[in-house]
Amino acid sequence: MLDYTVKLDTANGRTRAAPVTLDRLTVGNLTERQVPALVVQHGLLHNNLLGMSFLNRLESWEVSPDRLILRGYP
Repeated sequence: MLDYTVKLDTANGRTRAAPVTLDRLTVGNLTERQVPALVVQHGLLHNNLLGMSFLNRLESWEVSPDRLILRGYP
């Protein structure tokens, strides 16, 4: 059961999200464990967002006009 207690301001207005911890999050060949995340109510977002709670764990990441390059620690 999710508890939507976190207030968020988004491009579509204000909403609430439920804090969770993901056991494992894998993107390509990168895997991180115990990643804090937020879940919004069904239908409020049309895309998933990769947040700083994951990106800050990487060695580096880079955004270009057509791609996101993620580099994990060796």
